[in-house]
Amino acid sequence: MFDIGFMELLVIGVLGLLVLGPERLPKAARTLGLIIGKARRSIANFQEDLERHARIEELKEKLNDPMATFLDEDSSFPKPSIKKEPDIKEEPDIKEVAPDRTEKQLKEDAANNRDERVNTDSNHPSADKPL
Repeated sequence: MFDIGFMELLVIGVLGLLVLGPERLPKAARTLGLIIGKARRSIANFQEDLERHARIEELKEKLNDPMATFLDEDSSFPKPSIKKEPDIKEEPDIKEVAPDRTEKQLKEDAANNRDERVNTDSNHPSADKPL
């Protein structure tokens, strides 16, 4: 906003020191800082009020014309994305995997494999350690 460099600030400080003196300069600087802070807050509040009023007016217009809400391309809501569901592969039929074996034999083999995994896990060195 203001293009003030270090040299300009130094000149202002020296002039303030000469005009106000060393006793009143800190109090004047503090007061000036408070005034600038209040001005910034007032401007920010005013901008927020203007933005809020503009949003309220926009919402009133949309409520008066409900079709405009559906046809409005510049909406603040994100457009829903359509995700394609992944193809679910069914498990192959047991007869397709091993056509020469019976279903009973295949189920027994699966049960034996589960038992072997359980026994293997219990033989693991960490299985002996208490939790």
